[in-house]
Amino acid sequence: MKDKTKKRLKKFFRLFLIVSVGILIGMLISLFTAYMVEETSDEVFCGSCHTMEPMVKAFKQDVHGGNNKYGFKAVCTDCHLPHSSITGYMFAKSMTGMHDIWVQTFGDLDKIDWEKKRSHREKFVYDSGCLHCHKNLKDATAYNHKAFIAHKAYFNKKDNMKLTCVTCHEHVGHKNLSDYLKK
Repeated sequence: MKDKTKKRLKKFFRLFLIVSVGILIGMLISLFTAYMVEETSDEVFCGSCHTMEPMVKAFKQDVHGGNNKYGFKAVCTDCHLPHSSITGYMFAKSMTGMHDIWVQTFGDLDKIDWEKKRSHREKFVYDSGCLHCHKNLKDATAYNHKAFIAHKAYFNKKDNMKLTCVTCHEHVGHKNLSDYLKK
């Protein structure tokens, strides 16, 4: 009987050890992933590619880049990744990262027309990112008639309207970007 008990205890201990090691490894992978997501989200990382230098310079001059009296500073992924779900965020981050690495490695960077790309800004800036920080936009503008009227079409948009934040706020995030692109 003692041998059976010892075998059961050994079996339980092994199972406990395997589960504990698995949980520890899972936690370490999660922590590393969270760290890497954070480290690859700001203008220091994004600006490490030469082609992004004008965007970083313009960003630093903008209120979202820290040029404001409150000390608030957004990071690139606050605007340029969707915030509607963690799955969508991670998928978009992965796909965007792979695309950027491919273009930086194999693309003809001199042929990129950044001004033309700006006309497609709705593809690169997500409303869920804007609304992640500007959560109270509807309530905040309700008490400011001028602001409410300006945002009324956005709040009441129909299915066929493709109105986004950057449709109207086309220069948000990168103050005087055209000037930096010309240099």
